[in-house]
Amino acid sequence: MFMNEVISFLKSKLSNDDKVIVACSGGSDSMALLHLMLDNFPNHNIICAHVNHKVRKQSDKEYEYLKSFCEETNVIFEGMEISTKIKHNFESEARKIRYTFFDCLYNKYQAKFIITAHHADDLMETILMRLTRGSNLSGYAGIKFEEGKFLRPFISITKQEILEYVKTNNIKYYEDITNSQESHTRNKYRHKVLPFLKKENKDVHKKYLKFSKTLLEYDNFLEKYINDKELIVNNKVSTEKLIKEEYIVQKKVLELLVKEIQKNNFLEVSDKNVENMLNIINSSKSNSIVNLSNGYIGKKSYNTFEIYKQVINNDFNVVFNDRYEDDNWVILNVDNSCEKSNFVIRLNSEDIKLPLIIRNRLNGDVIKLKNLGSKKVKDIFIDSKVDKDERNSYPLVVDSDGNILWIPGLKKSKFDKEKDEKYDIILSSERK
Repeated sequence: MFMNEVISFLKSKLSNDDKVIVACSGGSDSMALLHLMLDNFPNHNIICAHVNHKVRKQSDKEYEYLKSFCEETNVIFEGMEISTKIKHNFESEARKIRYTFFDCLYNKYQAKFIITAHHADDLMETILMRLTRGSNLSGYAGIKFEEGKFLRPFISITKQEILEYVKTNNIKYYEDITNSQESHTRNKYRHKVLPFLKKENKDVHKKYLKFSKTLLEYDNFLEKYINDKELIVNNKVSTEKLIKEEYIVQKKVLELLVKEIQKNNFLEVSDKNVENMLNIINSSKSNSIVNLSNGYIGKKSYNTFEIYKQVINNDFNVVFNDRYEDDNWVILNVDNSCEKSNFVIRLNSEDIKLPLIIRNRLNGDVIKLKNLGSKKVKDIFIDSKVDKDERNSYPLVVDSDGNILWIPGLKKSKFDKEKDEKYDIILSSERK
């Protein structure tokens, strides 16, 4: 019965012509989701996306099972293996890799949604963790049913309901043993706190869902109010307008500024940071700054406030050895990629002189663009609205003859190869 609500929700969002990416680990939740999609939508429009993290012996078996299952059911299978060992903050880094992969497939297939199997227990755990650690209004709301390109149809049903569905329909799945290890914080909530709450009220998940929806209603109202009043224009805030608003509006404006930055980079803002920013916004001083994290500053200049990264202009010139990382960028030599964007370049080592070099921009730098002639790197930065403070630290990939091969994320040179051409080097870039 509970799955009927899920099916109705999905059919309200999807037509039979829509392509969708279904994130599938091989566990009970995602296998239930995959089977539900197969029962209600055309198989050929479902792309099963699976990431093998290579941390458990069982991982390879799960990968092969899902691949063969998709072949039998006429579902497109897209799998990737994490070949490099993640040394720090595994959960966070692995999630970044997964979601980069999902985004890649989303663009490749021009999908309508990326669908994940997050459920009501996940929502409760997330809300509890954020209440404990601290967050903001939208953060306390937890996981959303729909968020941009992501759809989460199971948010209203519990883990137990999913397991009943899996059992009734004889669906094969694999159990991840790490889900029972209490070394992971989330598992402590899952195995200790949630059972107590469910004992107190068997429908407690519905209370958390209502709590989430209520917070989102308030949050959406605030965001609409801010947009209607045009309190943020081109990522800058008019302090004259903002100081006339209530405190809760002022805080939300700063949250939206930070949210915009985090599309491309990471900026962790504490309650103290927020307090300091609001102090200078509301002060009579014309010019003030607040130091934030990861090299960012909040700056008030007369009647304008903005947050931006303060870049120290140091010259650099390093040999590329399969990985480059600075405060803003990670550039990797990868085995494969389905990306066609300016964040990936394919090269033929026969056309260039190795080793590759990564360096900052020099006066007079020119890149020979594919089918477009030559252009000054300075003009590309201006056209692409690269912040003036960032231009001298922006990494360029050049060969040992000095040819500029690539400006990551912006432009590729004439040396770039199409997927059907000959190449033996693939470089992938990502803004932090």
